[in-house]
Amino acid sequence: MNKSRSPFWRSLTLRMFAWIILPMTALSMVIAVGSIIAHQQEMRLHLSEDAWRIATDPILEFTLIAPLVLIPPLLFTVGALWFATKQIVQPLQRLESKAAALAWGDFEAIKDSVGGIIEVQHLQLELTEMSRKVQAAQEGLRDYIGAITSAQEEERLRLARDLHDDTIQSVIALKQRVQLAQKSVKDPPSRKTLAELETLSEQTIENLRRMTRALRPIYLEDLGLVTALEMLSRETSQTSGIPIEFHKVGEEQRLTHEVELTFYRIAQEALNNVVRHSQATRADLRIAFGKNGIELEASDDGIGFDMPKSPTDFASSGHFGLLGIRERAELIGASLEVESVKGKGSRLRVKV
Repeated sequence: MNKSRSPFWRSLTLRMFAWIILPMTALSMVIAVGSIIAHQQEMRLHLSEDAWRIATDPILEFTLIAPLVLIPPLLFTVGALWFATKQIVQPLQRLESKAAALAWGDFEAIKDSVGGIIEVQHLQLELTEMSRKVQAAQEGLRDYIGAITSAQEEERLRLARDLHDDTIQSVIALKQRVQLAQKSVKDPPSRKTLAELETLSEQTIENLRRMTRALRPIYLEDLGLVTALEMLSRETSQTSGIPIEFHKVGEEQRLTHEVELTFYRIAQEALNNVVRHSQATRADLRIAFGKNGIELEASDDGIGFDMPKSPTDFASSGHFGLLGIRERAELIGASLEVESVKGKGSRLRVKV
């Protein structure tokens, strides 16, 4: 019996060992191997962290230190830019604007301080001194131009008087003789010739009277500036064929003879420029009386022209009429503004 059970028990024991002991042993081995692997992974993780720390610590340190290193130069740069803008750029821009005004004859503008660094202030002082010398020279030139203008007006009056008292009267006498001859001549061809002479003499008288009015504006002396300008517009329109509208704004004020004559001559020259150069289809002449002064404006819808950079370039660019207008305006202390765009006409404004 013992012999027969012995193989059975051995078999059962082996099976139990295989079912219980071996899995537990295998599990223990797996756990042991897993512990070894985990330990190795932990070792590798520690090694990786150390390597990463070694690689990244300088970058992190630089990132933390960089703002402290870069902020002072940045602040210095911003401060330098602010100083340059405040003390150099802006004062130079203001000085440029005042220099441009100086080119148009505004000698007071350059005297206002522009601030800035000492070099900019020295530059302004130099410009102020130059403007003082130019102003003194211009005052002398203005006196000279004033004397020439007065002599010119006196000569015009003399010529107008001679034309009226001598030439026109002679042509009138000639016309009367032609009329008498027409009464005594019966031959038709001769009468026709005398009629033509009479017509020619009438045209000559009218032309001479127009010249006399241009040389000596009788309407200005007798009826005032507004009536004289209105008649000037009408006559210029009739002779040129260009429609010219005259406008009066405000209540008329009588001025000194010098100022009224200057305004008349400026309007005369402005309309002459319209007729000769503008190729306009219409023009306007306007005078406005207000509390702050008197303004004369002439405008047209002509071809326009390229504006010179400053009034001193009027002569070099061939605008002698504008140069004469500017000189006349300065004689009475008036300001002159000229606007023109090619293809869009021109506008001239004088204010006193």
